[in-house]
Amino acid sequence: MQLIGRNLSPFVRRTAVILKLLDLPYEQRGLSTADDADEIAKINPVVRVPSLVLESGECLIDSNAIIDHLMEVGDPDHGLLPANGAERRAVLHLAAIGHGVMEKAVASSYERGRRPKELVYDKWVEMVDGQTQGGLGALEEAAAGGDYLHGDHLTLADVNAVVAYQFVGIGVRYLLKEEPYPALAALVQRCNELPAFAETVFKPG
Repeated sequence: MQLIGRNLSPFVRRTAVILKLLDLPYEQRGLSTADDADEIAKINPVVRVPSLVLESGECLIDSNAIIDHLMEVGDPDHGLLPANGAERRAVLHLAAIGHGVMEKAVASSYERGRRPKELVYDKWVEMVDGQTQGGLGALEEAAAGGDYLHGDHLTLADVNAVVAYQFVGIGVRYLLKEEPYPALAALVQRCNELPAFAETVFKPG
């Protein structure tokens, strides 16, 4: 399999973490939508990352769809996401909050980093930063309850939370000034001791 995208993108990185956690072999092409749009367009018609090219040549797009497939083929015991019921809903709820933090942090980072300074819409930045903080606060509350966000082992919720928190530290780092989320930071530190997280941390070229 071939994963398309750089781990600077939290959506690419969370996909890479899942691939490693499930011990699924893959190669990665570190293409960027900013610099490699024409090449990505040959793979994904909406020019987004990640994409995952299967051995058959089939291409999956969108990290949610990709991860759903990876768990279907690589996690038959449903360790990362319970198969059904209230436990599944609880993990999906927390995973969705982490995914939302990623989306809002990316939006804030793009608004401030890609748009000409005189055109930055401050009220929009304030709104998405507030949404990011709201999500981080909810994850902090969950992280304070134990070693993992839900249950007694690592789940998709933890993957999303760790990746989201670390992207905020790159793209919206002022939101982490004075370390306002200590339990979440501790979860990140614990998870980053695992190869799946340590090996996917974005390293500028």
